[in-house]
Amino acid sequence: MAVGEITRVREFTRRDVDRWSEWGRHQDPLFSSYNPTPMTGPMRDSWFDDLVHRQGQLPFAIEDLDRRLVGRLFLRHVRQREGTSVLGIDLDARYLGQGYGTDALRAFLAYYFGPARFTKMYLSVAAFNTRARRSYDRCGFKEFSSHWQAFKSDARVLDDPRYSSIRHLFRRNSSDVETLMHDMVARSPLRRWSEPVRAAPGQRGR
Repeated sequence: MAVGEITRVREFTRRDVDRWSEWGRHQDPLFSSYNPTPMTGPMRDSWFDDLVHRQGQLPFAIEDLDRRLVGRLFLRHVRQREGTSVLGIDLDARYLGQGYGTDALRAFLAYYFGPARFTKMYLSVAAFNTRARRSYDRCGFKEFSSHWQAFKSDARVLDDPRYSSIRHLFRRNSSDVETLMHDMVARSPLRRWSEPVRAAPGQRGR
């Protein structure tokens, strides 16, 4: 579907759910929500069926040139008539910081804005995830808003001194902890960046 310098992007299949379950785990509790979900075989069948059919997501696999599954890419809230969707992407913890995510996303955007004929792609990235934010900046995404979102992680970010430098990016509400999210958008190269940006589907404003 798309080929970069060190990655290729193709359709995500049921077999890839098994390969995803073998990924390395993040050592930092801050990123524990990105670890593969433990599931039995039947649970994996149901998870994949729910993802594709009930949720209506478009999933893609990111492989390196040796065909190892190094990442996943999802399009949510797909609106074909409007030419928009919301991006989700994650990588095997063992392959972070090696350029795979940026390379795959650049290649996929060429397909997305080209043959797939979309005009905008939205995403939200946690403010504390500076590595991901740098990648999105390099791929041409622009921030247009922000919002607070429930933080699902094993990290005790408001109490652990390891996170003192980023504690201002979190807050406690009546029931849980929230983290600051940056809302970003990329547009087709054929459209001008000066056009007004509307809020992405399902996202709250500042």
